Amino acid sequence: MQRIRQIGLIAAAGLAVFVGMASCAQSEVIVAHEIGDAAAEAGPGPGLVPPPPGDACAPLGCNKVDVLLVVDNSLSMAGAQRRLNEAAPAFLKQMTTKLDRTDFHLMVVDTDAAGYERICNRTCPQVGFDASIGENQGLCVDFPCASISERSLCDSTLGAGVVYPVGANSSNRSCNFPDGRRYLTSEDDDLEERFLCSAAVGTLGDGNERPIGAMLAALGVESQKGGCNEGFLRDDALLVVVIVSDAGSTATELESSKALEWRQQLLDLKCGREEGVVVMAVGHDGSQIAPWYSALELGISIVGYENDLVSQWRDYCSLVPGDACCCMTTCPEPPEPFDPNCFPSFQPHVCDECASKPPPWNHCWFAFTGYGTPLVRFSDSFGERGLHREICDDFSGILDGTLEAVRKACAVF
Repeated sequence: MQRIRQIGLIAAAGLAVFVGMASCAQSEVIVAHEIGDAAAEAGPGPGLVPPPPGDACAPLGCNKVDVLLVVDNSLSMAGAQRRLNEAAPAFLKQMTTKLDRTDFHLMVVDTDAAGYERICNRTCPQVGFDASIGENQGLCVDFPCASISERSLCDSTLGAGVVYPVGANSSNRSCNFPDGRRYLTSEDDDLEERFLCSAAVGTLGDGNERPIGAMLAALGVESQKGGCNEGFLRDDALLVVVIVSDAGSTATELESSKALEWRQQLLDLKCGREEGVVVMAVGHDGSQIAPWYSALELGISIVGYENDLVSQWRDYCSLVPGDACCCMTTCPEPPEPFDPNCFPSFQPHVCDECASKPPPWNHCWFAFTGYGTPLVRFSDSFGERGLHREICDDFSGILDGTLEAVRKACAVF
């Protein structure tokens, strides 16, 4: 991790800005405090927490905030990414208004450890080739072959900031980040457009997700001098990590027993200071049970499936036969008269009154008991600075919860 020089004269800064939070009922803003020369000579003063004696890190305060958003880009994340995209403008509004006097960094990374987007590169024999058809049908939809020459090694490196997402459900274009950076800052223009482009990471990623690996790489080796994210992580900034992933105990890296180990690794990257970290895990808490998770994934990669209501209802009713929109045709039985025009159904089918609308796929069925325990335990290990939310919840509520945790974290400064 690139170390930032310890701030010698706090009076030169003059202000330490506290963070506000948004809630449904009201907005609370903790205003800035002015620090006089005498206070600066005596020590860091209000709004800054000094590092332990002998520590090379700078004093920590809320006038700087580094926000890392880890977004799962595996096949099953299309719905969650849509909800994230819908909530993103409100998120940025809160960032730019409630943190209006705060210097913030904002970066998105995905969870693909395999560099699966290289599949799209291999299917491009020439510029203009349609990679949405053939053996990789559905994976490389709208992938522009011309982008191969525009992307670097960092674009397929775990933990590197996303600036050119490719594949199904992604932006499939360069997000035009300033100055060659892989993160945005509070000083950048077109912040919303660039962030929305970056956050649309798509669903081409490795199904064996690595949200923790991506987080640690993004803040560790890739934030060091010469790394893909050089300059993102600052010792004197509050670090906010938001993990959005439906990954659970089936992912190789996600073992609940390692939650405290991940916590310590993250704290080590912040000079061991717990007060400098806020963590929000958005995933499955295991409270909703359904055994048909794998089957629900299958149709997502089929081109045109999202507009084919007949196929969607066929699949839906085979998976959820007891739903009120799924009917069975039965014929009269003796002693009722035989009806030669009646043909019984052997599989449930969509009822007439539901056929013109899509199935309720967004219901959060695909959580197994204990499935999301690893990420929940990780976030809980940070106490009041750690939160977890169900991935099918309204993402605007997730925003509110994150900012509330930031407010509480800043209360110690």
